[in-house]
Amino acid sequence: MSKAIIKKSVLNGTVSAPSSKSFAHRIMICAALSRQKCYIKNMSFSDDMDATISCLEALGAKFVKKGKTLLCDATSFVQKNSKEKFILNCKESGTTLRIMIPICAALGLNVTFIGEGRLPKRPLDEYLTLLPQCGVKVQKGDDFLPLTISGALKGEIFEVSPKVSSQYVSGLIFALSLLENDTTLNLTAELLGGQYVDITTSVMSKFSVNVQKCNNSFKIKGGQSYILNDDYTKEDIGINVEGDWSQAAFFLCGGAICGDVTVTNLDVNSAQGDKAIVEYLKAFGADIKIENNSVSVQKSALKGTKINAIDTPDLVPVLAVLSSYAVGDTEIVGVERLKFKESDRLKSTTDMINSLGGSAFYTSDALTIKGLGALKGSKVDGYNDHRIVMSASIAGLNTENDVQISDANAINKSYSDFFTDYNGLGGKANVILG
Repeated sequence: MSKAIIKKSVLNGTVSAPSSKSFAHRIMICAALSRQKCYIKNMSFSDDMDATISCLEALGAKFVKKGKTLLCDATSFVQKNSKEKFILNCKESGTTLRIMIPICAALGLNVTFIGEGRLPKRPLDEYLTLLPQCGVKVQKGDDFLPLTISGALKGEIFEVSPKVSSQYVSGLIFALSLLENDTTLNLTAELLGGQYVDITTSVMSKFSVNVQKCNNSFKIKGGQSYILNDDYTKEDIGINVEGDWSQAAFFLCGGAICGDVTVTNLDVNSAQGDKAIVEYLKAFGADIKIENNSVSVQKSALKGTKINAIDTPDLVPVLAVLSSYAVGDTEIVGVERLKFKESDRLKSTTDMINSLGGSAFYTSDALTIKGLGALKGSKVDGYNDHRIVMSASIAGLNTENDVQISDANAINKSYSDFFTDYNGLGGKANVILG
């Protein structure tokens, strides 16, 4: 079993944010659906990226990595109603799974989806209800995976609840764009994490596919085609993947706790909801500066605050760490969906803080951290959850004792270079592979 030993240190310097997973997933899928060749630039590779690449390759696309450039050749991508049987391994990527299921249904394919880690137990209830009503046969085992679908998606009006995940909405928008007839997707609950759906529709628009949002529904015109902009076919230009605000948040919080950090490769006008980290840091009283496409944060006197994380659940673990180094209590509300992540993050985040000598507790809809202004350190269960491991590493910057984190390799799910960048800024992380 891998582990990371974190010693007290100070982060100073500049680091470039890795590419946005949310954008990269969607760009690769659009590129495959175009059935053409294109270049995707500024890619950061991780297990989640490899999961989407693997699934698209299983369906006939080809990908070649060259540094931070990814060549997608989708000229042999599967055609509709293929008689072949496919197996798609989504590994631990919930985004890959929830987007690819309805796409394959719209293409009329016979596909068995498998996964690893906690993914087979992560909810798919909306699809299990909707797809059989719309011409798709669904078979599953005791868990949600393996899941086999067959038959072609049909209909004009579809309904889905995004209460558990906005990925249901993104997946169905992709799927309905592949149908020949006009369709409407109605949402039966409030859209939480709507920024991820905005990312979906914005990427689709770059490939000439348009979606119209009307209050609590989406209207998708039938017969649309995914078409590449000429620049995307040129190796020296391609389509760029913007930087990831959720990953940048770790080092920005590290700067506020103990250092002076600048994160570059960030679009301040991004559709990513996690750019809210800037406002959250300001609410804590952090010394923060924004210039062009970079954000800088210095060590600051932090104070407790209240945060609504309904649209930014991925930031909660590192915000809990920041809260522990603040003076005064912090309440984070809108946390109900955290239990459906790579771990039950309400529990794993609370355990992390308490293991480090802090004080945290949760209810079904709120996480409260008592700001003691310091943490002691100790052993932390990483729960095989990339965001818990990275958050605990940021916590270890200023603890009284060393921090030992299990499952350190979990970072490979989203940010393989995290510890390299951490140490490059002056951090002291010794990663031991088990």
